Amino acid sequence: MESADLRKVRAWSDELFSRAVEFHGHGGPYLALGLRMGLAALNKLEARGWFDLRCRIYLPLKPPESCTVDGIQFSTGCTLGKRNIEVEEGPGIKAEFIKSEKFLMITLKEDVLRRIRSQLSMGSGEELLSWLARAEDSELFIIERG
Repeated sequence: MESADLRKVRAWSDELFSRAVEFHGHGGPYLALGLRMGLAALNKLEARGWFDLRCRIYLPLKPPESCTVDGIQFSTGCTLGKRNIEVEEGPGIKAEFIKSEKFLMITLKEDVLRRIRSQLSMGSGEELLSWLARAEDSELFIIERG
């Protein structure tokens, strides 16, 4: 099978998260969040990933929030090397995804960001990761089509 016929994985799995952790260097809620954002974009835009998708991410350009970028890169195949991803400083966490004429904006809900920050400050990372893995997209994000 040629690479053009391949499609990026479309669903969360422990294996996907483990491979992303290997890519990123450690696990955490922002990496998981980026994976979830990318998976949502692939599904909603019916994208293959790697080459048929562009992404622009707005977030604080410092860890841990910036770890979201690696999750999006890993799940979508949009990478800095291919120049089909851009990252800009911004409040909150949101990402634009474009496939051909289709446009999608995925914004992390403010209450979710507050929950992540609160639980991280209390050291309850495993419970948080479990919730991020199983939550519905609508619980985590505001998704707008353009």
